[in-house]
Amino acid sequence: MIAKIDIERFGLFSNYYWKQHIGTENNQIFNKMNIIYGRNYSGKTTLSRIFRCIEMKQLPNNYHNGIFTITTDNSTITNMNLVCSDKVRVYNTDFVKENLSWLSNEVGDIKPFTLLGSNNVNAEKRITEINEELGGIDEKKGLLYRKWQIEENLQKRKLQFTKAKEKVQTLLTNKANREIKVNNYYVKQGTNYNVKTIQLEIDEIIDSGKNFIINEKEKAIRRKRIDESVKQEIAPLPITKPHLSEYIKEVQELLKRKIVLTQTLEELVTNSLLQEWVDKGRVLNKNRETCAFCGGIITPDRWKLLDAHFSKESEELKKSIEELFDKLERSKKSLDGFLETRGVKQENIYEIFQDEYNQYYKEWTIYIDQYRDTIDFLISQLQERYNDIFTPREISNIVDCSENIIEIINRFNSLLQKNKNKSSTIAKDKDIYRRELRYSEIQSFIKTIEYERICKDWKNEEKSINSEEKKLDDLIKTIGELRQEKQTKELEAKDEGEAAKRINEHLSDFFGHDSLTLEPALITESNTPLTRFIIKRGDKEAHNLSEGECSLISFFYFIAKIEDELNGVDHDKLIIYIDDPISSLDNNHIFFMYSLIETIVAKKGQYGQLFISTHNLDFLKYLKRLTLPIDINRKPLVQYFLIEKRKKMSEAISCLKLMPSYLKDYVTEYNFLFHEIYNMAKVTTKGDKVKMIENQYTHFYNLPNNMRKFLECYLYYRYPNTDNPLANLDKLFDNHIPCLVNRVVNEYSHLAWGNRGILPVDVNEAEKVAKHILHIIREKDNEHYCALCDSIKVDPNIDLE
Repeated sequence: MIAKIDIERFGLFSNYYWKQHIGTENNQIFNKMNIIYGRNYSGKTTLSRIFRCIEMKQLPNNYHNGIFTITTDNSTITNMNLVCSDKVRVYNTDFVKENLSWLSNEVGDIKPFTLLGSNNVNAEKRITEINEELGGIDEKKGLLYRKWQIEENLQKRKLQFTKAKEKVQTLLTNKANREIKVNNYYVKQGTNYNVKTIQLEIDEIIDSGKNFIINEKEKAIRRKRIDESVKQEIAPLPITKPHLSEYIKEVQELLKRKIVLTQTLEELVTNSLLQEWVDKGRVLNKNRETCAFCGGIITPDRWKLLDAHFSKESEELKKSIEELFDKLERSKKSLDGFLETRGVKQENIYEIFQDEYNQYYKEWTIYIDQYRDTIDFLISQLQERYNDIFTPREISNIVDCSENIIEIINRFNSLLQKNKNKSSTIAKDKDIYRRELRYSEIQSFIKTIEYERICKDWKNEEKSINSEEKKLDDLIKTIGELRQEKQTKELEAKDEGEAAKRINEHLSDFFGHDSLTLEPALITESNTPLTRFIIKRGDKEAHNLSEGECSLISFFYFIAKIEDELNGVDHDKLIIYIDDPISSLDNNHIFFMYSLIETIVAKKGQYGQLFISTHNLDFLKYLKRLTLPIDINRKPLVQYFLIEKRKKMSEAISCLKLMPSYLKDYVTEYNFLFHEIYNMAKVTTKGDKVKMIENQYTHFYNLPNNMRKFLECYLYYRYPNTDNPLANLDKLFDNHIPCLVNRVVNEYSHLAWGNRGILPVDVNEAEKVAKHILHIIREKDNEHYCALCDSIKVDPNIDLE
């Protein structure tokens, strides 16, 4: 869609820049529908010629030095590069001269002309265009050459794509067959593992998004577990509680047992070491009369004293202590090799339970040591009593770890049960360990070769290739359609009456114009029979067509020519520019022309962009009623513009700007005429007023006519009982019409382009007349005057003095 236009030089336009005259806001651009108003000779047709340059792909005659830049949504069009992706169709005087040459003939001598469907104009022209568009490989141009280029490029890219995939496929195959398949740590030998398998597992690894890579320590653990064989079954450990608590009670009883002495030796009682020494010596010297140590004589009395001291009761206590000594020593050794002799060894435990086994064994050792320490303590206490048999003693806070030993045995039994169960799942578990090692290796591998990036590049390349193939398919389809269209056009060339029939239908439907028709006829040019169309009024060939009839025929010719495109598949790429189509038409026909545009073009909305320009305020009023295109928010996609001619230095130039609100928002010419008078009447310095008129002199020269038309409208609404509203001027001015006003309405309004004399005098006179008119309306009808001022957004309190 066309958005902006800058015109450095083209006809009446000079140094026109959109940014300067329109603005830079987002909404200050051409829209889908664009309504342009401008008086005659303001530059409307010149602007349409720039658009027709795009349609014709060349500058018109006498405009070869034109320089312009058109900005679209996605490109820039210049006078040097008239390439546009959209189709542009322009109706203006150049179109009429080129397609309906009879308008340039002398009055009364209308040469028959060809229309849509003519063998030698449109059909043959389109066939030539199709041939040009198709081109050829040898000529290195056109769609056929483009198709060959795409096919060649696709063939090379597909070959490269295939080679790249084959290279990666080889890497995967080698990895699967030469590394994974032959490694017992990755797959069980004999397993069918190949490139398809590794591909599935790669997809699973990538899709999961998980990290399967494990460190070397974990790998070593899994390899060790895979290498394990089935362990022998170990019977549960017997759960027999140690008799430590009983031993403690027995020891405590012996330690605190008291011996009743009948006769004692004081020196022995007070010296336990001596008493122990004497007791041993008594045993060694029994039945001797002399001491084996010193040779001294042992008298019978001495033996009696010694036997009395060492009584039977003390002997029995010693014997009990000696027996308990033996029992404690056996108990101390009873747990030696308790685990090992029953097969509870580290080598008989699966690796997965090694940590648990080591923990239990550590605790077992601690409690066994505690058990032995307790036994040793009991023995030591007994030994002390044995050595000092006559002195009772007590012990307390003895650690009994029997329950802890039982608990550890139970935990060992639980571990042995798990160890036994492990034997039944070891094969399945090995497969899990192999899978973990294999997935770790595969993930490391695909990271090394950047497999995911490669796959992403493949997808992008595949998508790009598919896109190119889609373009190729579309191109092939387009070529086929063009060839089909060429065949159709060759057939259409033989159906010369269809276009004329459609134009006649429009003439009848929209204008009720049955007398003027088009018919095909055979003529001979250079001895060659050709089909042309002639205009008939009734049964006779028409001559002396009025300008209005020429306008009707011309515009209907244009509508018929673009109607198929409006209904075609590419209608959204169609840009239509209609320049002032109502020349020499009366108000009735102006409405019918609006109806034609509304019905065929606007209402259906099947166009990319629409431009309509006019000099007629009545037609502008109707154009504002056209069905407006809307966006998704139901906001109208329409823009209104004004073209006016200004004087810059000594040169008259055209300028396109946004339409003022009074002209855009109000549909009557009445508001516009009032604004023209107001601009002349408002207070400015005389030099500024002269400068304004020099820049917009067409407005000044049209001012008398505008004043007359405004007074006619105002007086008609005020006094609607006459066919000549100006006859009531005396009522408006109380029977005293100012001479200046009278001269304006009766003289100047008929001399719009006459010589007005020296400019400063005319400006002063025009300003006075404008003030007279505004002053009298404000005085006679102040409410109406204020409403008019409000409609053009100006201050009603203007100084009229």
